[in-house]
Amino acid sequence: MTTFIQHAAAFNPDLPVGSLVALEASLNAGQDWVEIDIIPLAGGDFALLHQPTLQDGTEGSGKVIEKSADEIRNLRYLQADGSPNDLHLGTLSQALVLLKSAGEEITLQLDLKPYAALTPQVLGGLYHMIADQRQQILISCVADWALRILHQLDGYLRLGFDPLLYLDIVASEPREQGVPPLRCGAYGYLDDHPLAIERWGSLKDYFTMRAEALLRQAPPQSTWFINASLLDDAQQAGFDWIKFLQSHGCQVDAWTLDVDRWQVAQRLQSQGIDLITSNQPGQLSQLLKNIKKI
Repeated sequence: MTTFIQHAAAFNPDLPVGSLVALEASLNAGQDWVEIDIIPLAGGDFALLHQPTLQDGTEGSGKVIEKSADEIRNLRYLQADGSPNDLHLGTLSQALVLLKSAGEEITLQLDLKPYAALTPQVLGGLYHMIADQRQQILISCVADWALRILHQLDGYLRLGFDPLLYLDIVASEPREQGVPPLRCGAYGYLDDHPLAIERWGSLKDYFTMRAEALLRQAPPQSTWFINASLLDDAQQAGFDWIKFLQSHGCQVDAWTLDVDRWQVAQRLQSQGIDLITSNQPGQLSQLLKNIKKI
């Protein structure tokens, strides 16, 4: 059975993506697994935000990491016309209060953004915040070094790794300046690894070698969150990345698939994908069920 993850708590399109109210709406709607972004704040706690600066959709300004929890909670989101609405920004401590009343079967995925130095102090603070509720929480991150520190703090903590800083597709939108991988390799993917300098074998061979190298970077039995297009390319090239990770005790997620890409979701589901992240998890899940019945 594939589990469908609600991306960015975006259950209600009328609510700000990734906001505290959006999270509450997702939990109230009975979503089994909800993902939300968090960014470290000055003095502890974490903002429920995706972008590193407050100019992106809020009435605030400056870097998120320089603000306190109180400053964040006093800020409001902006409406389409640029005026503030009545919805305030939220923090992780507030989200954890919501989680307590949501039921033990709910998973809250905290996607930790590396916009601040993810030091042992910052990560230790995060762990102590969620320790009492850690059975319901998975912490995902592109920063494999941060995940290894968290694993050292608690070997049973649920962790997720996204390898996009090491291997990614060439997207239509330009990549943020300075974010690796910085080079498009010989196989047509963003990859700074020496294996991508020139074509030395088949695409299947390339994916096989890269997957083996990447596996060693994440803590054992992590959940892997892989760009759906990248994962689908590997599967179609003949390298079963899903089975490879599952054979090492890992679960595999493909992100982000909505109903307009149901063919990719169907293909990955037939290949045994554990999880699919979607902005429309209910609709996509039902669509795939209906297709199976035909």
